[in-house]
Amino acid sequence: MFRSLLIILALCVAAPAYGLVIEFKESATVDDTSVTLGDIAVFDEDTELTRSLASQNVAQAPSPGQEIQLQTRSIQQYFDTNLNVTTPIYWRGAETTHVVRNVVEINPAQVLGIIDTFLDQNKNDLPQAEIRFIPTSQPLPFVIPTGELRWEVIPSDPGIVGSSRFSIIFRVDGRVRKNMSVRGHLEVITKVVVAATEIRKGEVLTSQHLTTAVQDISNLREPCLDPREILGKKITRSFKPGNVILLSQVDFPPMVQKGELVRMIVSKGSLRLTATGVARSDGKKNETIQVQNINSNKIVYCRVSGPGIVEVAL
Repeated sequence: MFRSLLIILALCVAAPAYGLVIEFKESATVDDTSVTLGDIAVFDEDTELTRSLASQNVAQAPSPGQEIQLQTRSIQQYFDTNLNVTTPIYWRGAETTHVVRNVVEINPAQVLGIIDTFLDQNKNDLPQAEIRFIPTSQPLPFVIPTGELRWEVIPSDPGIVGSSRFSIIFRVDGRVRKNMSVRGHLEVITKVVVAATEIRKGEVLTSQHLTTAVQDISNLREPCLDPREILGKKITRSFKPGNVILLSQVDFPPMVQKGELVRMIVSKGSLRLTATGVARSDGKKNETIQVQNINSNKIVYCRVSGPGIVEVAL
């Protein structure tokens, strides 16, 4: 009988009376900018009360990758004093909780991979060539907060080819968290048209004048990639054998004649509209000319993109 009473007494001392048990952890990790009670403690039951308590903020989170120490006694006193909870709460666990904020680490390989992906996504706007970006130096690793990560790549040259720097803006949950630039050389290796013999200014180009060579064209503006494009055209300067021939050095006849009816194209995203206009001057490919819309009589600046076709400059 006496032995049974001792066992019952021991059970009463070991277990608290009816109530909620909250046990503090020795360590915890968080993703957000604040620390909640649910981040640093566990509850012995899952109820509306415990879910509400778990959502309560107890401290500001440290900077990404950093650590803070929270004294759990002061947290306990705050809840006991300020919250009107009728259910008894029994606090247990660590007296100090170490809290670390999670981060996402971006390493050099990932940064260069982002640039390579950007080049691949824009390959339809680039020459048919072997293209690779060679950084001047490896970018340094860095950390950013966890969350929905997006990035934007901006080449130093809007046409991409010729870019000596790529800027990358990293956003987490829509907020800019890192803005960096990677300098280097964008190598664009492809076949280009070069002079096979000496060519004098004003000569009409024939197949005997031209050949091709593999070359880095990253620093060239509009090199000729197909000899058929310039056959029968006059050259506007003299060339020595091996010189690359640029399209700007060839005298092309106008693609659009003054007074000619042209098709005007307006493109923005998936929207594409067309209209008819009258060219106010001659225009070669990629030149900007004035075009009069025959419906509105307004003068619009357009870029010549093909025979009888112009694109409205927005």
